[in-house]
Amino acid sequence: MNSLDVRRAGPQVIATVSGKGGVGKTNLVANLAVAASGMGARVLLVDGDLGLANVDVLLGLVPPRSAADVIDGRCRLEEALLEGPRGIHVLPAASGRSDLSVLRPAGMAGLLVPLFALVPRYDLVLVDAGAGLGPAVISLAAASDRAILVLTEEPTCLADAYATLKVLSQEAEALPVQVLVNQARDARHARSVHQRLERVALRFLGSAPPFLGFVPRDLRLVQAVARQRAVVEAYPTASSSQRLIALAAELLRGPEGARTHPRAALPAARVQ
Repeated sequence: MNSLDVRRAGPQVIATVSGKGGVGKTNLVANLAVAASGMGARVLLVDGDLGLANVDVLLGLVPPRSAADVIDGRCRLEEALLEGPRGIHVLPAASGRSDLSVLRPAGMAGLLVPLFALVPRYDLVLVDAGAGLGPAVISLAAASDRAILVLTEEPTCLADAYATLKVLSQEAEALPVQVLVNQARDARHARSVHQRLERVALRFLGSAPPFLGFVPRDLRLVQAVARQRAVVEAYPTASSSQRLIALAAELLRGPEGARTHPRAALPAARVQ
């Protein structure tokens, strides 16, 4: 795959969020990371669902350390990183640590401070924030340059996506958010899903996030998950792979004004 001139826009930190689980967010983020790395970008993928590790399982990795060890002060962040497909770096989450999902900004300092110290080493940092609206999710999103809201056509997903937008507008008012529709039948269907969210957001919030793109329903995507592989690597010609590769290229170019909002101030690290 051809390399892109990905360093002109500078490092970007992009958080992916969803109002509810089960929308395929983690799979999309992992594939975007692998696709971007295949274009020559230096990519860090952060599993931000801190208490329920998913990224390492999805990619078939076995982490000896996790973000929990960094937060608890048992290792440096660099020591917890894994190398994944196509050379991406992965910061895995812990499994079965419910306390981490409710960490507030002060408790997140042990992760956020060293994480953002590493940002200049990469061209793209993708943070797979947990589903829902927990404090850790909001902290990760607010500290990012922009956010991607992943949703599907399900009514409950649309309702939760609106709730997510509402909270982000209150807690990270200037954070740029874009919408990515997953499991769409085609481009027209994806646009209609976005428009349903757009109408509600405009009515009650006064603004609506723009449409970033979509990923179609694709059996190859399901098959890649079963193989613990990224679909862009296992089935690069699949319809989902082609959309993910195009989206990764768009993320690397970076939208004009993506970093105009004030990134949330990082809390002071606690003294051990």
